Amino acid sequence: MENKAHAFLAGLFTIGLVIFIGLAVMWFNRDQTVRVPYDVVTRSTVNGLNPQASVKYRGLDVGKVDSIRFDDKVPGQIVVRVLVDKDAPITTTTYGRLAYQGVTGLAYVQLDDRGFDNSQHAPSPVRLATSQKDPARIRMEAGFLDELDKRGDQMLSKLDQTLNSLSIMFDDEHRQQVTASLQSFQKTMDAYSTLAQQAEPTVRRLPKIADNLDSTLVATRKLTQSLSDPKGPLMTTLSGAGTDLTAATQSMQSAANVLTYETLPQLNGFAREARQAVRGFDHAVTDFNARPQSVLFGPAPGAPGPGETGFTAPAGRASAQP
Repeated sequence: MENKAHAFLAGLFTIGLVIFIGLAVMWFNRDQTVRVPYDVVTRSTVNGLNPQASVKYRGLDVGKVDSIRFDDKVPGQIVVRVLVDKDAPITTTTYGRLAYQGVTGLAYVQLDDRGFDNSQHAPSPVRLATSQKDPARIRMEAGFLDELDKRGDQMLSKLDQTLNSLSIMFDDEHRQQVTASLQSFQKTMDAYSTLAQQAEPTVRRLPKIADNLDSTLVATRKLTQSLSDPKGPLMTTLSGAGTDLTAATQSMQSAANVLTYETLPQLNGFAREARQAVRGFDHAVTDFNARPQSVLFGPAPGAPGPGETGFTAPAGRASAQP
């Protein structure tokens, strides 16, 4: 009986110890973080998302998924109840997305906020108030896979059109055209090859031509330096020509002065004398035409003037005397 009593006590002690250890583990492993509820609503699918899935805010764990259900108020809408740390910066501009963990395919809720991406001068986002009785709602945007699923039909349609276009492109007629184009291209390449062979001798002479061109450039540079040298033959010749031109200009100026101040006055005097001689000759011709006998008998005596013998007063003046 005593052995049975000891065995019973030992078993009871063992059971109590196991229970105590289990309670201790549960005590130390329990989550003491205070979380508040939010409802993440979406019309997209939530494949791979299960209760107790992680909720992350920009990559940091901030809570767990509590439940997933259909919305009673909006048909076709899914409500994902999440429990998030009360210190998480959930604001009115916070939104959610469905993300996946690596290759496992397990989904989780990724929260982000556009309000903190604005400029520094913009007002800070307002914190989103929530409670157990009336959880605040957060809109879930479509993720990459959702967008890919929505556009899959369009992509398949475009792919079908592309395949049809390729099928039409590579029919018998187009294949013949492509073959002809390739043959024409081959002929063109052969012609270029022949042209390259013909141009090979010219290409071989290019180094010599380049050397001659360098020599020509050197000679041209020397000629340019010689022409631009103030003491060079060109500048010396130009300087001498300038001096001779200056002397010729001075000589012409002197000749012009002599012509202006000496020759022209003499020519003017000669012209006056010639005019007087022509005027006297004209007067003599006029007298000869009027009295040709004046050549033999001389000029007629002039009429007597007043007080001279034979003077006769005009009739008008005689009658006017008393």
